[in-house]
Amino acid sequence: MTKPTDDLKSANIGAFAPDSDMLLAVSRSFSTGPRTWVLALLVATAPFVEGCAVSDADIHRWEITEHGPDKLFAVLTHSKYEWPLRYEAAFSLVRMKPRAGQRLGLETLVRALESLALDDRKRVVDSLAPKLIEKMVETAAASRVADAGPGADPTFPFKDAAFGIVSHDPPFAEDQTRTDLLAALTRWVQVDFEQRIDNASQQYGVEQIIRFLRQQELAQGPETPSLAVKSLPTLIREESPKIDRVCAIVADLGDDETKRRASDALVVLARRIDAPEWIAKQRPLVEEANRRAKIETKPEQVQEQLRKYQEQELEKVFGNMKRVGGRPVIDYCLGFAGEKSKSEENRKRALAALENRIDKGNKADVDRLLVIVRDDANSDKVRAFALQRLGELPKEQMVPLLYTLFDGKKWQLRLDAAKLVLRSISTKELPEFLRRLPVQADKKMALTEGVAYGSLIMDMKPSAGEPKPRDVLTPFMTSKEVGAKLTALGSFYGGKKSEIAQLAASQDDMSPVPKCTPVDDCGWECQVPKPNSNDRERKAITTVGEYVRYCIVPSMDGT
Repeated sequence: MTKPTDDLKSANIGAFAPDSDMLLAVSRSFSTGPRTWVLALLVATAPFVEGCAVSDADIHRWEITEHGPDKLFAVLTHSKYEWPLRYEAAFSLVRMKPRAGQRLGLETLVRALESLALDDRKRVVDSLAPKLIEKMVETAAASRVADAGPGADPTFPFKDAAFGIVSHDPPFAEDQTRTDLLAALTRWVQVDFEQRIDNASQQYGVEQIIRFLRQQELAQGPETPSLAVKSLPTLIREESPKIDRVCAIVADLGDDETKRRASDALVVLARRIDAPEWIAKQRPLVEEANRRAKIETKPEQVQEQLRKYQEQELEKVFGNMKRVGGRPVIDYCLGFAGEKSKSEENRKRALAALENRIDKGNKADVDRLLVIVRDDANSDKVRAFALQRLGELPKEQMVPLLYTLFDGKKWQLRLDAAKLVLRSISTKELPEFLRRLPVQADKKMALTEGVAYGSLIMDMKPSAGEPKPRDVLTPFMTSKEVGAKLTALGSFYGGKKSEIAQLAASQDDMSPVPKCTPVDDCGWECQVPKPNSNDRERKAITTVGEYVRYCIVPSMDGT
């Protein structure tokens, strides 16, 4: 038998040995005599001697043989083979099933394309692309996936090959072929999203492809529509299991119109869940679950189960509203938060969903927040969330609004508003802040307020040319305005022992502290030592001197 040429060796022709049927024919002819055997051997091996003729049948058979990837690589990359055969070898690599969890066919295809000259690579890809597109779009995903079983979406190999071609750096596809593949991928990711998004049998995940497609769109300009994402808002419905994933992708990659439609869909979903009809629909399901679990329940217990279930479902919706935002979400959440009939927890969630969403130029939004904050019938927790949203406005807009809350009936509201102010202003603006605090002792003010304000002020870092916090506070230690005085003295709380001398005169200050009723819970008490005992007892504080002597000085043990 003639030795293969060097050219054949370089094409891995040595791997193309006669198959078992050939060898069997040779062995059977052995008995007919030497001349017959030699003739049979020559006939059986002639194709390999003369260039190893390879047919489509060989190509398809190698899809499932052990060394098939190497043989297909050789056919695809060697110029001795006709182009139709090389095209078929490329498509066989795409169709090749995973081996031990590895997509060897796709890996081999990429390696082969990398090794080809540019013109040859273009011919292969241009031939391969229409077949990939046909296989990607010919599947009505829902029915085909159901027939194939979980994890067996028949489009995956072709989609993965298409994405591997367009995402390779540099891309394997050019011009119209690349455009056609990107368009096919854009259509593909919009079909059967809920079944495909978390399917681990793919080489490239759905979200990875969507993000890549959006990058290609944005390269054409920031206003380019997000075509791969545009259909996702239709999946925001009660029965969808992937609402969280949909909203996350829309929030990150959607254009303004897509986000608006997602915002609308979330509001529709929230209204549907927050309705008596939803409770009525869930009741038999909850009762059936109780029966299966052999749990005996009374009607009021079932009602409580339904209430909690509804709260949990609304919590999910508010979380997604926070992701997506949009005008519909803003209007809905502001309205929901203003309804006292809603639960405190969900009112807080509605306000939390508005984080960094309030339009500073929309006076109606700001006014609706202020209504919630100023209404003493609202819980402190709900008001605190509304305050946080006000605190996200620009400083020049926020601070004047917060100052209007300092004269409310509840000192807790002033405390929360003041904290936001102090985190926004500079030390040179502190005198105005201090003068906004209660002037006379007939105004409610809690013991903790002066300490809290003083601590926040001392933590301020003045810019160049601005006064230091202590320099601003010192003149107010003897102020006739009680709020400013208590803040200046409260700034020593937890200070150094060496600073106690600065409070000597203040320990004898007989001016009264603010008056509060027990229901106001202002906390004008401090722990003091019991006479002739190591124990401590609570002492009511009535004067500024007692505030300094029994509350501030004992805390000053720092060095």
